[in-house]
Amino acid sequence: MVMVVNTELGMGVGKTAGQVAHAAVGLYRLMMEKQQQYAEMLMNWEQMGEAKIVLKGQSTSHLTELASKASNLGLPFFTVHDAGKTQVASGSLTVLGIMGNVEVVNMVTGELPLL
Repeated sequence: MVMVVNTELGMGVGKTAGQVAHAAVGLYRLMMEKQQQYAEMLMNWEQMGEAKIVLKGQSTSHLTELASKASNLGLPFFTVHDAGKTQVASGSLTVLGIMGNVEVVNMVTGELPLL
C-alpha cells in the first residue's frame, strides 16, 4: 500500500498522519467491499506484513494524474478530501492511496521520493 501526500498544502505532521490514516482505512474498506475482485491482493498484502509506504506528491493536479494512471492500470485507489475544519480548505485532495503488485504500483509512483 502506497500513500502519496499532497505536499503543496503544507500540512503539519499530525494533520499529514491523520490524512494518511484516512487513506489507508479508506483503501482497505474499498477493497473489502469488493472482496471478490481484490481478495487475493489483500491476502498477499496481509501475508507480506501489510507494508505502508508514504511518498511525496507535488500538488493536487499531480495526485489527480497519479490516480488516473492507477485507474488505467486497474489498481485500486482511494483519494482523501479534507473536511476543511483545521489546516486546509474544504474539499482539498490531501492523500492518494494505491494498492497492488509492487512492479505495477511502481509504474505509477516509482519515481517519487519518500516523505
